[in-house]
Amino acid sequence: MTNLRKVIFLEYKFGDYNTETLYSSGANEVVAWMDRLNDQRLRQLRNWGIKLTISFSAFSDNICPFDPKSGAILKQALRKAMAYHPDGIVLDHFRFRGRWEQSEEKLKYVLTHEPCQHCRRTNKGRLLAKIASEIKQLVSKEIELGYYAVPVEYGQFPQFGQDHKLLTKVFDYSSPMLYHRMLGKSVQYIHSFIRYLADLNNKPVVPAIAIKDMPDDLPDQINESILRQEYEQATLPPSVGVCWFSWDGAIEKHKTGIIAKIWK
Repeated sequence: MTNLRKVIFLEYKFGDYNTETLYSSGANEVVAWMDRLNDQRLRQLRNWGIKLTISFSAFSDNICPFDPKSGAILKQALRKAMAYHPDGIVLDHFRFRGRWEQSEEKLKYVLTHEPCQHCRRTNKGRLLAKIASEIKQLVSKEIELGYYAVPVEYGQFPQFGQDHKLLTKVFDYSSPMLYHRMLGKSVQYIHSFIRYLADLNNKPVVPAIAIKDMPDDLPDQINESILRQEYEQATLPPSVGVCWFSWDGAIEKHKTGIIAKIWK
């Protein structure tokens, strides 16, 4: 696939990166976690000369997304991100807090935000899409704006608030978190969900796929064969690229060479 977006997510979990290893990853784009960026790290990324996207958490754990305080915090974070003059911004946690996991051979979606005065009896999908439209107007047209999509259709679990049909209309692209083993799904689910998102509004999809088993307390059983299967499914049309989550996991589990080899 020509012009494939080859993205790595940089968490900076263990500190700075070795420049030679990072530059030889095969990536043509990085997503850097804003809260852990500093002048030295930004200089390393700028010197690399590839596309820079900034990511941050849109909403905090302890404040409802519909609380006016959340809107003020989000706008402040957007201004901070734009001050880096990135090529793109991708919003993490642009949703109500919750988790999805495989338990006893059944997929469970759990909302961890208790209904409050701000969100009780509201249409979460419409209100969240309204917030998306408002912040889209604040972002410079030169900066691409995306969001990390929960890997579930809105009708299956609307409590997360991500109505992908409405959100993909607003955002420039979506990045579904397709950690298929965490979901208890077959690897083919990666491609099927990409197609679902792309068909909604014909907007680009850059899936995020797992480098290691998550959460961190699980023994990692994702070997090179599984990585290649994930990559194959993630880059089938209509996908426009792939994001490995995360480069820190690749370093931790000694898989940086595998990623570089796959991209070559």
